[in-house]
Formats: sequence, C-alpha cells, structure tokens
Amino acid sequence: MDYKIANNLLPKEYNQLRNSVGWDSKDESVIIEAIKNSVIVKKIIVDDKTVGMARAIGDGLYYLIVDVVIIKEYQGKGLGKLLIEEIVKEVYNKTKDGQKASINLVSMQGKETFYEKCGFRKIPFDFTGYGMIRRIKK
Repeated sequence: MDYKIANNLLPKEYNQLRNSVGWDSKDESVIIEAIKNSVIVKKIIVDDKTVGMARAIGDGLYYLIVDVVIIKEYQGKGLGKLLIEEIVKEVYNKTKDGQKASINLVSMQGKETFYEKCGFRKIPFDFTGYGMIRRIKK
C-alpha cells in the first residue's frame, strides 16, 4: 500500500476522521487552536485520501499523544503504528543529547494492546501511580 505522511491537518479532515470512528465533531475554531498548539501533527494519506491522524502536545520534557484515529477500513494495516513511530521519532529528534523526554497517552478502552505493541507501558508500573483525567464540560 502506498502512503504519504504529512505534517498538517485541516479542520474538515479532523472532524471527518473523528466521525469515521464514531467520535463527535468539534467546533472549527477549537480545532484550529488545538492544531496550532500541537507540537507535532501527522496525517496519513492513501490514494489521495486522508485516512488517519495523530498529534502530540508538549513542552520539550513531556509529550501527550492525542487524537490517534485511523478510518475503520484502514485499521489493522500498520498505519496507526506508522503515525506513532513518526511522533516518537520526532520527539527523539527534539530531545537534547543527555536529556530525557516522556511520551504519555490515554488509550481508548480496548486499544491498550495496540499501544503496547508500539512500545508503551501500562500505568502504574515501577515508580508511577495511575493515570488520571478530569473533564471540563461547559
């Protein structure tokens, strides 16, 4: 399968990808701000069609992978793993010699095995506690 990875994402593509896996749409102005504030944005294109995305927010020490989506008919073909590998590679390249950076994520339920195959570990382990989340709804 021929594919291309690009470092941009349009709000329309963002919502189309979310909708393709049953997630709700977001307001375009919110998407624009989210993409602008992302330190890494990736999309994967197959046959001139955007079929997946992933992005990371971060500060140079800690990164959070968010919005990992592959259209259902393209899942299981290694495209999601390619996007994660691209983000990991970019974080590695951004990390200064002799320094450390952490990449975190919150998996959708049932997708933990996918992320383990990409080199992530379940929390808690060793010195970590549980991952935590607090949602704000207005």
